[in-house]
Amino acid sequence: MIDCCRRRLLCGLLGLSVTVCAGCGGVKYEPVQGVITFNGKPLDNSQVQFLPDPQEKSKGPRSTGVSDKEGRFKLVAEDGQPGAVVGKHRVLVQDLNQWEGIRPGREDSNKPLKPSRIPMKYTDVVQTPLKVEVKPGGGSIELKLTSP
Repeated sequence: MIDCCRRRLLCGLLGLSVTVCAGCGGVKYEPVQGVITFNGKPLDNSQVQFLPDPQEKSKGPRSTGVSDKEGRFKLVAEDGQPGAVVGKHRVLVQDLNQWEGIRPGREDSNKPLKPSRIPMKYTDVVQTPLKVEVKPGGGSIELKLTSP
């Protein structure tokens, strides 16, 4: 009976320590905001995605944000944490204006997308020239997109 109680106590403490340690050794987030421009002008209504780069040993969920009329954006990670994971990222940009007037699940969802304002290289994880590092303390990042 005593061995059974000790075993339960030991298993409970071990489970608690694993849970506590998982929080200690997990990914670290930092607040990230920025401005995105295209050919020197603010780029509005665009989704910015920061993807941790596994080739650079960065791990964790991606973070996204949407730019406003001045091209400003703030990132939020997939798990709801504000900011982005500390480390190196590849950055993708998607023109949300392409879907203007199209609603998923409706008869108009079969309409063709509008032409993107953004060159394809910025939408492809392999081709994107946008690579940034999120450092401890976070900060502001400027993304400058240009025509081909």
